[in-house]
Amino acid sequence: MKKNAGAWIKGLAKYGIGIGLLAYILRTNWDPKGTSPGISGLVQQTPDALAFLALALIAIACVCVQFYRWFVLVRALDLPFTVGGAFRLGLVGAFYNAFLPGSVGGDLVKAFFIARDTPGRRASAVATVIADRLVGLFGLIWFSAAFGGAYWLSGDARIADNDYMRKIVVACAGLTAGTVIVWIAMGFLPRSRADRFAGRLKHVPKLGATLAEAWYAVWTYRQRPKVIYLAVAMTAAVHLGFVLMFHLAVRVFPAVDPATLAEHFVVAPIGYIAQAFFPAPGGLGGGEFIFGYLYTLLGRPEATGVVGRLTMRVAEWGIGLVGLVVFLRMKAHHELPEEEPDAITANEVPMGPADQPAAAAPTGGAAG
Repeated sequence: MKKNAGAWIKGLAKYGIGIGLLAYILRTNWDPKGTSPGISGLVQQTPDALAFLALALIAIACVCVQFYRWFVLVRALDLPFTVGGAFRLGLVGAFYNAFLPGSVGGDLVKAFFIARDTPGRRASAVATVIADRLVGLFGLIWFSAAFGGAYWLSGDARIADNDYMRKIVVACAGLTAGTVIVWIAMGFLPRSRADRFAGRLKHVPKLGATLAEAWYAVWTYRQRPKVIYLAVAMTAAVHLGFVLMFHLAVRVFPAVDPATLAEHFVVAPIGYIAQAFFPAPGGLGGGEFIFGYLYTLLGRPEATGVVGRLTMRVAEWGIGLVGLVVFLRMKAHHELPEEEPDAITANEVPMGPADQPAAAAPTGGAAG
């Protein structure tokens, strides 16, 4: 009872934080300021229906690519899975991410269901969700580094003459370089050392088997680089879509001097990264705050960035509602678990590839 009460209080607090911050942002940007028409002035205009339709279609295409990317990562570990399952669980995860503030996010929901269906390799199943998120995060970082660096070198004044933008580009470039170096170094790690490292992980109290199996999942991905390269390529397509979505979103309600596509290629990925760490459902409030702030760094009205992010959220909520329908159908057919998804603990993960290194870390091409 106390656990349930605590979860409810924590969930309501997250709702309160998100809604409270959003209300504050709307209030402070509602009235016109200088050259900015304010949020009130923007939303009173006739929206560009074609821009919103294009935004919605791109959003649908992006989530489809994301769901298929997860399917590819799961099959790379030789786990039983289908494209239909990836889409179904992906939509349920989208519903959780968009609307639910509990301790369990959409990623953990997906991890729970796939782990439940692969009881002998739960850690590997969960690792696929983590890998999917990390590939997506890496894509956002290198996207900002690549495009921001290109516009900086080309002399784009909004980037080259902006200290904050240059710092963002340099930070992203450093993180990208570090990740690539680690990835390359893992390729020179001999199998004997990988097995020895897994053996050491097995002796970690309570978490040993889970950590060892997760390590073998990472090792398998490194032995199948084509899978990761394909996932990164799909991620690039997704993030290109995300940038275009925000570029269109700030034009749904005609704004005063909206940012250029070049500027959005730099700031939009940073906004998506930052809002992912905000505790409210879907980053509500936090996303509007960061995109509004990034717009001020570009020397443009904060209200434009706020309204643009809110416009995108309408499309995201639409996808989340589709996920709700899938969720209710699964519940009606008793496919949902009785326990909470975050109930997966290290003690529940049976010994898997940590005991069978040869089977867990095969070499060669992608599975399936």
